[in-house]
Amino acid sequence: MTARIEPIKKSRLSEHVGNILLQMIKDKVYIPGDQLPSERELAEQFQVSRASIREALKIMEKTGYLESRVGVGGGTFVREITLDTIIDPFAEFLESEDNMVMEMLDFRLIIETEFARIAAVQRTTDDLNAISASLDLMQLDIAAGGIGLVGDNGFHEAVARATHNNVFEKMLLMSKSLLNKTRETTLRLKNQPKSSLADHRAIYQAIKEGDGDKAASLMHQHICKARENARISLRKAAALSEGKQLENS
Repeated sequence: MTARIEPIKKSRLSEHVGNILLQMIKDKVYIPGDQLPSERELAEQFQVSRASIREALKIMEKTGYLESRVGVGGGTFVREITLDTIIDPFAEFLESEDNMVMEMLDFRLIIETEFARIAAVQRTTDDLNAISASLDLMQLDIAAGGIGLVGDNGFHEAVARATHNNVFEKMLLMSKSLLNKTRETTLRLKNQPKSSLADHRAIYQAIKEGDGDKAASLMHQHICKARENARISLRKAAALSEGKQLENS
């Protein structure tokens, strides 16, 4: 399908190109799976340089609307617009912000406490099995000398799913990368993996028993400890970095 595109006469051309292409996707001029015209063809249609086109496409790839494929049949294609494709770039941004670790733990303290309370009421047998499996995974990793990060992430995700509220689950998904960072920050402290596993087992038992208040209280205590551990870990990392800078100065 060939659409008429008016020439752009303003500055910041790549931004305007991206906005027009995005609107075309929303208007279904291009639908998921469609291949966009080549950079040369787009440059001719928009009457801008190929550099402006290239920059616009790059931005749209980063925000999840397009994807590049190489090899035979390669090119730039429209991606299926889902929450996940928009979440991924946002999560990457959060992951790069070290100062947000403590703020994310404040978020977790509020939201995951209530997740545990609701999960204790709404959980199914499948939910309990998923939570239990995450604990087993964490234990195996710790026994092998790891920190149990994958199992730790799985535990909190399984608790969120046990609320059977899609919004809750998506809220965690939106910040999955940073959540991973908060857990890794605390789990790297000495003896913390085993301590976290013990906390998780107690929370699981309360959820299994259907005791929402107890599950919420235990989750609250667990994340309060994580906040303090993260503060210690970040302080140590900062001191180590400062020491290295002094050595190199």
